[in-house]
Amino acid sequence: MQDSVPIDVGRSKRTIRGPRRRALVARDKHCQWPGCERPASWCDGHHLVYWINGGSDELDNMVLLCQRHHWMVHKGNWQIIKTECEGLLPVAPMLGFGMPRGPD
Repeated sequence: MQDSVPIDVGRSKRTIRGPRRRALVARDKHCQWPGCERPASWCDGHHLVYWINGGSDELDNMVLLCQRHHWMVHKGNWQIIKTECEGLLPVAPMLGFGMPRGPD
């Protein structure tokens, strides 16, 4: 037992790298924001259920977003919802009186 090594010590980083990143790029190919086709090389992996909130590192919980759209989600308070029939659906943040803000 003295020479044993832990197999799973949990996650210490939230970045998506290595084989997981390659699988995400192979699946998504470009930014998955509707209408955006910025190449994968311009994109970050995004956890649909945030990593900090316990979101998994499974591909079903990840999507490629270009830096602009990734910023919109994290800093602009947009949400991305994964639907069965429509795919990814961006939802604008609410600004006063319940009116959604436009994309730009």
